[in-house]
Amino acid sequence: MPVSCGGDRACYLPAIDRIQLPDRASFHSPAAFCGTWAYEQIHSTGHESRMKRDLGGVFGKPRFAREELVADLRTVLLGDRLEIGSEIESHAAYLGNWIELLKESPRVLFQVLNEARQAADLICPEVPGQPEQEGEADPA
Repeated sequence: MPVSCGGDRACYLPAIDRIQLPDRASFHSPAAFCGTWAYEQIHSTGHESRMKRDLGGVFGKPRFAREELVADLRTVLLGDRLEIGSEIESHAAYLGNWIELLKESPRVLFQVLNEARQAADLICPEVPGQPEQEGEADPA
């Protein structure tokens, strides 16, 4: 996925299928830069050439909240998979929108979790037979 650096905000631009990130010096740590990159990568998996998620929502509306929920959930999980962590505080800003979305349709959480897993697998597939991470429960 092409990434351009510069400017003052991070975003995914579906019309040109490109990620825009501020310069690395704008981030307070390398982990913050990597976490923001991962977040925008998750959004990019929704492009029509990949998972075809609806990326046309407006802030505060259910379509936007749904895409943000996919990105926020999967960024946390992808951060663990890539061992770059995530800053959950920044994801909390969307909590009110998620709550409204889940009140309207509680089943959307399961759909979003499935989409989030697929999105992360496009970026960094899980390796079958990989040893369990510390703290993970044995599925058997």
